[in-house]
Amino acid sequence: MKFAEKKTKNAAVTAIIVSAAMLLSKLFGMIRDILIAYLYGTESVNAIAFSTASRIPLLFFDIALGTAVTAAFIPIYNEFLQKGERKKAQDFSNKFITLVSVVTLIMVTVGIAFSGTVVKIIAGGLDAEKLNLASSLVKILFPAIFITGIAYCFVGVLQSDGEFVIPALISLVSNAFLILYIIIFGDKFGIWGIAVSMLIGWILQIVIQIPALIKMKYKLRLKNPFGDSSIKRVCLLALPIIVSAWVQPINAMININLASGLNGGAAVPALDYANKLYIILVGVFTYTITNLTFPSLSRFAAADNTEAFAEMVRKSVKYVIFIITPVMAGFMLLSTPIISVFYERGAFGASSTRLTSSALFFYSMGMVGFGINEVMNKSFYALQDGKTPMRASVFGICVNIALSVTAVVFIKTGLEGLAFSASVAANIIGFGLLILLNRRVKNIFAKDLFVSAAKSVISALTMCAAVIFINKLLTFSNKYLQLLVPASLGAAVYVLMCVILKSEEFFGILKTVMKKFLKEA
Repeated sequence: MKFAEKKTKNAAVTAIIVSAAMLLSKLFGMIRDILIAYLYGTESVNAIAFSTASRIPLLFFDIALGTAVTAAFIPIYNEFLQKGERKKAQDFSNKFITLVSVVTLIMVTVGIAFSGTVVKIIAGGLDAEKLNLASSLVKILFPAIFITGIAYCFVGVLQSDGEFVIPALISLVSNAFLILYIIIFGDKFGIWGIAVSMLIGWILQIVIQIPALIKMKYKLRLKNPFGDSSIKRVCLLALPIIVSAWVQPINAMININLASGLNGGAAVPALDYANKLYIILVGVFTYTITNLTFPSLSRFAAADNTEAFAEMVRKSVKYVIFIITPVMAGFMLLSTPIISVFYERGAFGASSTRLTSSALFFYSMGMVGFGINEVMNKSFYALQDGKTPMRASVFGICVNIALSVTAVVFIKTGLEGLAFSASVAANIIGFGLLILLNRRVKNIFAKDLFVSAAKSVISALTMCAAVIFINKLLTFSNKYLQLLVPASLGAAVYVLMCVILKSEEFFGILKTVMKKFLKEA
């Protein structure tokens, strides 16, 4: 019993550390974007070309491999560890890394060779000058596909061995490097310098993980993956996972394609900045929860412990709703002051703020669905079922394409319609998968889940009323006060309502934090 309590306590402490690490990483990512926005805004040739080019390599990676690198790898790698076959686990990981290397290097070679064609297909609405610059930048950035593939493989190995902090820091290192470059050199070497520094930052994501791998005595060897039964299993598991993960990159590609013809191409960076800010908040908490629970979910599934599996899924969904619901409401109500405070300076003017805040408002509608989708994907992957998320994602992609084309081409809503379509798709997929998982695993839809969700929603609605009231009551000329005062009041009201309604998640977080601080004191 003491051992179990110790493990639970350690997991809670790890969750806090990982959350802090990821939050810091996302914060550095935001500072990076603020500096780039300061230099180039959303309407310059450099801004539009770089925003387009910087997204293409990772979009291709997400479509070809994406989360399958870890999601398909971890369950099979953990099977070997569960059986005490660490040598076989390492042999399997080496073959898997070799396979990922081969696939990504082929993608890099093809991408560089046909960079112009790739950019024209994805962002055909741009004029010749922007297309040519984007094509040149893509050639510099395409090796990121190989680098990211290797980095994700190392993440899977470390997380399976119980190391979560280092993987949570990889983005921090790459973002810190780019920030340092911009602070020292600014625009001295133009947009080319920014692109090269971004690539070096991605390389550092591999470098930072090497000491931890050495500490766990991991030995990297290139081994022939072809014909291996475990590799066949991971490929069969990966295929539906890859397809199910297409929703985000394909939605992004559709947005780039349609946005490239809006506002002279300025809609591309505007959507990009809004989406990144949206992902920072929703991603840091969601990814922390799923990264910590996925190995345990895999073990519960392997042991056929459905009760523990259902309880962990339920708890994850409750925390996602508890954290993301007020964030979603705040982003919608305060989208303009948020963008103004974070981005409006230098080349990023009032028109850029207007475009980006509109995108943020409509993107925010999909926050809860996006968070639940991440939890559901990992839950199904732990059950070694990639087909169900795949079908849901394909359906969501179809919905997004239909809505996006209708909004931009026929209704002519502008970039707002693109962001709204992406949110509708995210909600359909997230909540749809939750319903499907409940049909497969008993007790997902238990009473405590609905009670917890209701408390979070009621608290968020009360918070919204307070924010709307203070905005009507007071007018601030200072943009920082326009954000800080209503946001602070809203947060205070949400916390107060959580106390009044006795929110299990609020007191759970409070208890964990207090124990940590008291222990250190």
